[in-house]
Amino acid sequence: MTLRKWAVAAALLAALSASSRAADAIAGRWAADAAACEGGMFETGAAPLLVVTSYAVRWRGDSCRIGRMYKAGETTYIQAFCWGEAGERSISVSLHPHAGRLSLSWDRGPRGDLQRCP
Repeated sequence: MTLRKWAVAAALLAALSASSRAADAIAGRWAADAAACEGGMFETGAAPLLVVTSYAVRWRGDSCRIGRMYKAGETTYIQAFCWGEAGERSISVSLHPHAGRLSLSWDRGPRGDLQRCP
């Protein structure tokens, strides 16, 4: 293998590793406070949980399959295909981890900060 091929392979591995770390940074259960983490898995009330996996997101009664996902800086942008009480729809989600918290924008709504559930 030539030096150029090794450099391309190393760059690809570094990009895949960075993508994996980004997914690890946002994957899990998130809520506004620790008390909300103690409740059921997917409340639709005042203190719902955000659940993020590598292929799906859930929030406020919507269950969504991730269609597209990309990262710009520290923010992860998701185009999700959701179904719930409002029927089936496509929505935009942005997730920005900062200082141990996660800033969430769901369906172009106002941003809110969540903390990781234990």
